[in-house]
Parts: sequence; C-alpha cells; structure tokens
Amino acid sequence: MFTLKSITGNLAIALIFSLFFISCSSDEADGNGTLKLSAKTSVNNSSAKTASTSKSINTDVFVSDFRVNIAEFELELDESEYEAEGEIEIESGESEFEFEWEIDGYYDYEDEFELEGPFELDLLAGEINFLTVDVPNGDFEELEFKFDRSTDPNSDLFGKSVLIQGTINDIPFIFWNDFEDEVEVDFEESEFDISIRSNTEGITIEFDLSRIFDVVSGVDLSQAADGNENGTIEISPEDSDGNNALAESIRERIKTAIDLLDD
Repeated sequence: MFTLKSITGNLAIALIFSLFFISCSSDEADGNGTLKLSAKTSVNNSSAKTASTSKSINTDVFVSDFRVNIAEFELELDESEYEAEGEIEIESGESEFEFEWEIDGYYDYEDEFELEGPFELDLLAGEINFLTVDVPNGDFEELEFKFDRSTDPNSDLFGKSVLIQGTINDIPFIFWNDFEDEVEVDFEESEFDISIRSNTEGITIEFDLSRIFDVVSGVDLSQAADGNENGTIEISPEDSDGNNALAESIRERIKTAIDLLDD
C-alpha cells in the first residue's frame, strides 16, 4: 500500500459557504462536490518487456522503487467560471486545506483551492488514492503541485523529494534528488477542465517511467557509471560516481513525464 505521512486517519473537512452568484455561465446552484486524487506509475514503451504495470523499462533497466514527496497541491478556477460572493471556512485534521482568497470579495478565477501536505507517495504500489476532499462547485482549469524535501527522519525519502532504485544491466542503481520544483498542468480546452457539479470526480496523476528513461527521447541510463567502483551506481546532485549531469537530466525529464487522467 502507499504511504501518506500527513494523514493518519479519515480527513474531517467542513466547508461553510455563504454564496451569492452575480454572474455565471449557467444556472448552477451553489454547493460543493468531492474530488478524489490518485497517483500511479506506468510503462508505455513498446520496448518494455511486459505490460504497462511492469517495473521493467527496457531490456537493461529495471525499477524496483519509485517514491516522491509532494508538499502541496493547488486547483485554480477557470477564468470563464462564475463569480461568487461570500466566505469559506475550512477545518481539517493534520493536513491543511485553504483557499487563496482575493481581496476583491469574490470567489472567482483569481482564487485557488490549496491542499497542504506533505504527501509521500509510493508510486510502485499500484494506483493509490491519496486524498479525498470536498471542493466548491466549478470548473478548475489548472492543476499544480510542488515537489519538496521530506522532513520525516524515519523515511527513506528524508532530505529528498524523489527516490528511484533498481538495476542497470543487473548493477544496482539509486537516483535521488532534493529539488523543490512546481509542476503545472493547464487545462486550456474546456473538455479537459476538472468539472465539479455536486458530484464526485476522480483524477489520477500518472508518472510515465518509459518517458523518463526512454533511450531515444528520455534519459539513457546506460550512460550512468559506477565511478567509485563500490558496486552501486549512484545518480544524484552530489554523487561521487560522476553522474551529477545525468541527475539533472532525470530531474527535468520527470517534470515532463506527468499526465492527468480523468477517472
């Protein structure tokens, strides 16, 4: 199963709305729905040994561990959505849930729905539902989340934001990075908006390993070396094997190998 460090029990979230619509694209009633957030990894490369649920990337690379630490998750309303006047009060358990409320007095496209973590995700544990939360009705056009270093001293991710382990030509490798980057997905087409209408909507964040480590369009791990000859290929911003540049390439490739799937 997955690891979600910031939540140890069921989330208790209360949203109190006092809304008055002054304009909208349709005669929507005020209210809220439910958003379920999931994450998983996939292998969609035709050169992989087996199906997309396999951890084998190609004939040379095998991944046995893929974990990320996400500090926060944000949704931004579509600018074509209605504006609503009022206030929102949120209460939660160990995680924090808040709205970025503009001083203009309206809940509109300039406002964001923010979910504070951290969320430590084991992406090789299958598809994991790591958060279920009530959100206000609306069309959310932008999804953003931030990688950050884990602050949990009991986790293998401590001090890291990403950890990937496996083998390259049967030689153990470990990649880690401690970057604090934001990844943003903007739904420019209306059919790709996250639409909440007093319903339950599911979204899956998919990390495509084959796009990260594809030998043609991704990062070719055959370039990685065991420079200190200790039997493990270390790839990080500060490794002694001489793979620092490769670690930077993997960092950038991870951010482009993320898709959103509407459940």
